[in-house]
Amino acid sequence: MLISLMHSSLEPFFYGIVIFLGLMSMVWKLRTAQWLAFFAEVFVFWLVFSLHGDCMTGGFGATIAALHSGRGIPVMLRSKS
Repeated sequence: MLISLMHSSLEPFFYGIVIFLGLMSMVWKLRTAQWLAFFAEVFVFWLVFSLHGDCMTGGFGATIAALHSGRGIPVMLRSKS
């Protein structure tokens, strides 16, 4: 008898990976004292997550947006025009 423990969808698996990467990114920024990047990431995650009604898709999008903003906002503010 073949028993399959796999869900019908892989979305929760990828959701968990992305949330884990977001948390590790925040921990890394705290440990290395990258305050601007950390607070940008937290703020964007909170903003997007609250706008999307606390759903799984909103959390996924919020985490990806936060990862991008935690990397991009400090670079944009440091660049000289």
